[in-house]
Amino acid sequence: MRNANGQVFQMATTASAMKLLSPISQNDGLSVRPSWDAVPLEALLRETAGLPSEVPFFIDNGAKTLGQAEMWFGGGRGARDAVIALIGSGVGACVVVNGALYGGAHSSAVEWGHTTLRVGGRRCRCGSLGCLEAYAGAQALRERWLEAGGPLSEGADEETALAALLLAAHPGDGGPPADPAAVQLLDETAEFLGAGIADLVNLFHPERILLGGWAGLMLGPALLPAVRGYAAQYALRYPAERTVIELGRLGPDAVTVGAATLPLADFFARGGRRRQQLPDEAWPGQAALVAEDEWRAYGVGRSSG
Repeated sequence: MRNANGQVFQMATTASAMKLLSPISQNDGLSVRPSWDAVPLEALLRETAGLPSEVPFFIDNGAKTLGQAEMWFGGGRGARDAVIALIGSGVGACVVVNGALYGGAHSSAVEWGHTTLRVGGRRCRCGSLGCLEAYAGAQALRERWLEAGGPLSEGADEETALAALLLAAHPGDGGPPADPAAVQLLDETAEFLGAGIADLVNLFHPERILLGGWAGLMLGPALLPAVRGYAAQYALRYPAERTVIELGRLGPDAVTVGAATLPLADFFARGGRRRQQLPDEAWPGQAALVAEDEWRAYGVGRSSG
């Protein structure tokens, strides 16, 4: 199902799974967003959907579900060290180190979008200044295109704005001349993304970095060569030469695909054994924890063939 905010989750009678584009606390089923403060999301959803307590509920950050999908079925298969970046309205990343999810099952996704790229820069929707997301997220690109004088109605959504921006910069044969403001804005975006990717290269030395998310896949064909070039300029040469930067392979629905695998990952992590009923006093979200070993047990260890 897709709600009014575009957030997608999968429901079933034997298990339920959901992805959310915000930090998630797996220990207590809480979600924290810029406008939320430890909202007990699992409890609210169980009550609204009438979901019995014996039905496992899996909730995780969208960047992590994207990463799981790409590692199991997409461009990450066969890699031991990888980063899967989600570029949508905001920006996030899932990091896999030595075949395991970085930070373990109890933490949120890597908040790559909220690393500082410009001191004293644009105000991010998280409240901080100069975040990568404030320059490379779809919401920010829409705002920057309007500020640059782009011919865009105030009511245009993010997808429409990105399509218009790309068309203005790359009108194609027989079209009008490229809009210099659009060309400059996209080149700046490629540089910010390249610099942010260089941070990931220097920190984690991944074999592969995959750019995904609906906005990442829209921008990727036009920006990927420049992003690679800027990443090489900003990263240390040795790890950069050993990192491949590509687009994700599973398309814009990969985040949802990853959410749908959460119950399956839990099943594999338990060795195919039936889940035991937890006592009533178990803390919320305990049944939803996905063991770190799931990455080793099934996804990452598979060959790339």
